[in-house]
Amino acid sequence: MRERRGARGAVSAARAAWDGFTRRQTPFSYTSAAVPLLLATVFLFDLLLPHQHLNRAAVSLWLTLYSIATVLPLALGHRYPRWAGLVVFTGIEALATYFLLASIHVHAEINALLELPLIALYIGWFYPAVLGRVLIALGIVRLLLVLHFNPDLGDGVADPRMMVGYAILVALFCFEGARTVQRHLRREACVDSLTGALNRRGLQELAGVVRRRAARQGETVTVAMLDFDDFKGVNDAGGHIAGDAALSASVDAWHELVERRGTNGRQGGLVARLGGDEFALVFRGDAASIDERLHRLRASSAFSWSWGIATAHAGETLDAVLARADAALYRAKPETGRGSPIAR
Repeated sequence: MRERRGARGAVSAARAAWDGFTRRQTPFSYTSAAVPLLLATVFLFDLLLPHQHLNRAAVSLWLTLYSIATVLPLALGHRYPRWAGLVVFTGIEALATYFLLASIHVHAEINALLELPLIALYIGWFYPAVLGRVLIALGIVRLLLVLHFNPDLGDGVADPRMMVGYAILVALFCFEGARTVQRHLRREACVDSLTGALNRRGLQELAGVVRRRAARQGETVTVAMLDFDDFKGVNDAGGHIAGDAALSASVDAWHELVERRGTNGRQGGLVARLGGDEFALVFRGDAASIDERLHRLRASSAFSWSWGIATAHAGETLDAVLARADAALYRAKPETGRGSPIAR
């Protein structure tokens, strides 16, 4: 009986330790460990399946370094910084360059070429596009210089230009593929699937982009809160399909009104669905002109909606601007009709 209790206690302790370990991890720490782990595995097979010209001391050294680079991100978990990933990336590239220039043996050269696509995938997923493209460009230049200084790369096994060319093409594919998938996932996380408007998360992320760009160009940023005057009536008359169509049609019209172009918030304004039939519009322009444009659009719309407007002040948070616009919306609703839709 004691043995059973002891075994159950050991299992429970192991589970608790594992749960604590996994809670500390992030996708970045896992992937930062996976890249050097894969490369360490290659060196391990070098030792287990020895071949001609194998330098056991050098391979053992690199295996040790890659093993440390594997353990470190897992040990730090969510505290593993992005700059540490770049340090490891630089070390891997330096090692690959050494193998390609030294021509120790073909096996090491092929392994060094295979590292670039892995790094490209890693950089493309976790780092900004501009930084990633600079790093990939430097990696390509590095390979071209290696080809210049070591024209015998490959030791006759294959044309060195073909080997390097394939490595570059695969690396570019991995990098751009990672960027494409990341953009798609980011869009899904930030956009309302029904209407195509931003959700709250997307509004928080992109409103700052609009405000910074407007500030550089000396423009005013105005926020409008809108909701339908009788959205329940639309649903009651035509069902939820009619309600969904009303929301989508209105969002399309509002996108044109804010002059929205693209999905990165660098041009025009923003349209965000905050919930139900409640929306927020971010404009680049003064409150009076925005109010006039909203009046003209509502006059030509098949649906009736009310709005409240607030001008964003320097240093004011987005939530504070939305609160002032929401208060103006409450005053402008038909059932209250107690004041101007523009916050003062």
